[in-house]
Amino acid sequence: MSTFVEFHILRSFPPSNLNRDDLGSPKSALFGGSRRLRISSQCLKRTWRTSEHFSGAFAEADLGIRTDRLPEEVLKALGAKLPETAQKGLVTLLTSIGLNKKKADTGGDGEDESSDEAASSATETQSTDARTPHLLFMSRQEIDTVIAFARENEDALIKVFSGKKVNADKLKKLREELKEYLQEKTKRNAADIGLFGRFVTSDEFDTIDAALQVAHGLGTQKIEVEYDYFTAVDDLSKETGAGHLGETEFASSVLYLYACCDLGQLERNLGARSRDGRLTDGDAQKLARKSLPALVRAMSLATPTGKKTGTAPHTPAEFVEVVLRRGSPLSFANAFLKPVGVHEGEGDVMAGSITRFVEHRNTMEKAYARDADVIGRFVLCLRPVEGAADPSARVESMPALEKKLAESLKALPAQAS
Repeated sequence: MSTFVEFHILRSFPPSNLNRDDLGSPKSALFGGSRRLRISSQCLKRTWRTSEHFSGAFAEADLGIRTDRLPEEVLKALGAKLPETAQKGLVTLLTSIGLNKKKADTGGDGEDESSDEAASSATETQSTDARTPHLLFMSRQEIDTVIAFARENEDALIKVFSGKKVNADKLKKLREELKEYLQEKTKRNAADIGLFGRFVTSDEFDTIDAALQVAHGLGTQKIEVEYDYFTAVDDLSKETGAGHLGETEFASSVLYLYACCDLGQLERNLGARSRDGRLTDGDAQKLARKSLPALVRAMSLATPTGKKTGTAPHTPAEFVEVVLRRGSPLSFANAFLKPVGVHEGEGDVMAGSITRFVEHRNTMEKAYARDADVIGRFVLCLRPVEGAADPSARVESMPALEKKLAESLKALPAQAS
């Protein structure tokens, strides 16, 4: 039976525009028939992953980098150590990553078109500006391994081109060798790659199913987007009036943030690569269980950066509940199908949201007998809400919650089979 770690968090943000749509308005969604403030899961995941609260818990080698600048990074590391013909072959090799499957998916005939496109890319683009066809999420170890491969295969890189044309057979062979080299030299994934997953359209890098599921941050109350008409004054002008006129939009709300992590999947993702798949071990378990206390801190403190200089919305979470649960995870978003009103919690929307959450959680767990599946529960509540947590589950600070979570995870047996 799988073990899931659930994160239920309530955060109130003041007037701000943390996550904008294509028109610059705060993102929103209809839920329960009412318009709610929304922060997309993509925005939340990047915010948590790149925050100091998460990344600061790991060495650089245990963190991933998402970029399409792999050719640039490799060339920067090798400098003038590679002759120009080898640099050109290297750019062709790296900018061909993913083109084979892309062509196959769109009905192309594969290798020849990939080679032609790679050759065109190499001749039309300066090597320092070359990009892979799509963003790659790689560990630092994988980037260093590609650099080592280029250093060891200078002659083969030179032979990628026959005159001005790409030698398709040489390129195909080199890609296979790069794939095997990566599999041999890079046994483990970075912590954030294991958590957030990696989808690729190439054979060189393996696809990793995310262990962490993340919901869109959803407002617990109705919102109305407001408009801020502003002016900027020219300090050197002696004329009356503004030097610039503008308008921006903002909104505020209490948001319910929810995520759940399949602990067994995370251990597998971080396990050592073998011909039988990824095999978990003590190092994988240690890294997996280290990542979750760092994640809850990031979820509680890290803030999306949209319009931050004009709104400074750095408000930590005031309710955090972490649950270790066997079986399948539970979301309690439906606690807010009916929006929380200002009359609830004696006018305190955060207190009203906490009360609504706790009542719904208790009802659902009892109705489906899921309280019996709970291995551990830790609650940090900064509002005086009666019944928010059993005394045995309540913690007084974020460091205490992280410590209790780490201890409980350490006590669990290995999850990955």
